[in-house]
Amino acid sequence: MSTPSSPPVAAAAAPGVTTPAPRGRAHRLAWVLVGAAALETVATAWFARDPLDDAAWSQLADTIAARDEPVPLLLADEWLGPSARMHVPALREPDALMAPDLHGVARFDVIGLGRDWSDALDVALEGLPRPHALARVDVGPFTWTRYEQPAARLVNDLTASAIGREIATDTGPCRGRDRGRCDEGEVGPRIVEIDYRPRACLGMTVKDGTPVTVRWPDVALGDRLRGHLGAGDYNARLRNDAPIDLVVRIDGELVRRTTIADIEGWRAFEIATTPGPHALEITVTAALSGSFTARGYDVTPQRTICLELRALEGNR
Repeated sequence: MSTPSSPPVAAAAAPGVTTPAPRGRAHRLAWVLVGAAALETVATAWFARDPLDDAAWSQLADTIAARDEPVPLLLADEWLGPSARMHVPALREPDALMAPDLHGVARFDVIGLGRDWSDALDVALEGLPRPHALARVDVGPFTWTRYEQPAARLVNDLTASAIGREIATDTGPCRGRDRGRCDEGEVGPRIVEIDYRPRACLGMTVKDGTPVTVRWPDVALGDRLRGHLGAGDYNARLRNDAPIDLVVRIDGELVRRTTIADIEGWRAFEIATTPGPHALEITVTAALSGSFTARGYDVTPQRTICLELRALEGNR
């Protein structure tokens, strides 16, 4: 006779081995994981969203266009520049794009992405104290701030106009009223990249060692001349570090002689003057204007020397 079999007994789990969870518990755990993943996806999309959509730019452009006073408009966040200039017409104005510095600017507006100032604007002050904020308004994701500061009076923007200006090299006068064509190259209004920013200036692209003399035989001056000098074209600068000589004469008298190194970027200079009519003469000489290539030195003028000059008065 056979012995009745005993009821089946579950085998004991080996040490360190877990038993599978019941099916209902596994389903609940799966739904919790799915929900967490969905929440994480939504959160990631929310934080990665682009706040600078067309609607935000349109709102900013409309607000700026309705300003009560069309003062110069600057950016606190320089990296916004390309997109901002595409969407906001006021940022394409010369005062916004290529202001040499903030000297002589009584009021100006600053647009920032959630901030109203930056290190770049401190640099643009070039020694001036930080201005007073008159008003601050949020426009979508942007912050628009109007500033006011004691400012000098602009007597003459000497390099912005060809009126009363003469240009010559050692071989004689350069031909043409606005853009001078010289035997050694060309001198005229240019927009030049210097120190990673566009600059409006009188550009000089001439052969090695050519002295370019700019004269104003009879021009009104204030109590100081303020200007900048630098070398344009980043790629050319990588291959040419030659210095630039600057000589300034007023009424035939030497008042400044300076040598500027390429590494100084947008080099500012200032000269005290006596208000009234004067004869002004500036000579700029770049030792080398070509560039070094794999085949050696190419004498073709590549480097543009950029001169900006204004006559100011008051509020030093």
